[in-house]
Amino acid sequence: MKTLNQTSTATLNKMVSMMENSYTKIDNANGSFMPVSVEVVFENDKYMIVSVAHYYDQNGDLMADPEMCFIQLKGMGLFMPSYFKQDGFLGREQESVLFEDGIIKGIRTKMQAEHTEFANMWLRNIKNQQKL
Repeated sequence: MKTLNQTSTATLNKMVSMMENSYTKIDNANGSFMPVSVEVVFENDKYMIVSVAHYYDQNGDLMADPEMCFIQLKGMGLFMPSYFKQDGFLGREQESVLFEDGIIKGIRTKMQAEHTEFANMWLRNIKNQQKL
């Protein structure tokens, strides 16, 4: 399974450290860029899953633009992308790491590598846009 590069890992660790009560919204761009929502969506004694997303409102519904989930193994600072969602006209939802009852049961390796490549670019952009 592919993990984020060093720069993206540092950016995501910084965003996680900013959370209060398992959630934070980062908006340092004064309206120039979409705010970033960061939330712990699952945690057990082995790993934590963190959601990072941009959202916009469409007819009263929150739309992900995009949302990604990352797995962090406890005791390690590394993150592995596991999920991608892009709402809107050509909506897409992809789960590259498969879970069953809170346990990792499978990995779609090609898709997970693509998620990692996208996440490294996206987190670099977030770092620059939100001045992290």
